[in-house]
Amino acid sequence: MKHTIKLFITYILYGISLGCTFFVIMCLSYFIGGGKDILMQIFNDFGRQAIGSMLVGIACGGTAVVYQFDRPSAFWKIVIHFCVGMGVFYPVAIYLGWFPFHPNRILHTILQFLFSCGIFMLIWFCFYLFNRNEAKIINKRLKELEEDNSTSQS
Repeated sequence: MKHTIKLFITYILYGISLGCTFFVIMCLSYFIGGGKDILMQIFNDFGRQAIGSMLVGIACGGTAVVYQFDRPSAFWKIVIHFCVGMGVFYPVAIYLGWFPFHPNRILHTILQFLFSCGIFMLIWFCFYLFNRNEAKIINKRLKELEEDNSTSQS
């Protein structure tokens, strides 16, 4: 149980770090791209914007801890991670004005949501590829160590 709590706290801190990193990257892209008006809106509401980014980071990064457990199945782990991540991201994004919300323009809102889902899946897929590559490297190294061990015992 102690290990699980420590693991969960670690993932929450990773999530906060990712949320802050994406927040800074977004602000830098506005600065470089000439979006100074948007950047000023962010700076005028900096505290809420930063906390919102951290909350989204916790929701997306913190819930990734689900992949460390044997249960549920991989499919349900992805569903849990996606639903919690998007369930926090989209309301925070609307509340903080990251996406304009138009109740009378429902198609626009649906398209924004689908775009957000696509970005979430793209980020998830990049992490998946990174971790899969890391696993291959570790497995290769373990195989080399195993082979070295078997030849030294002969």
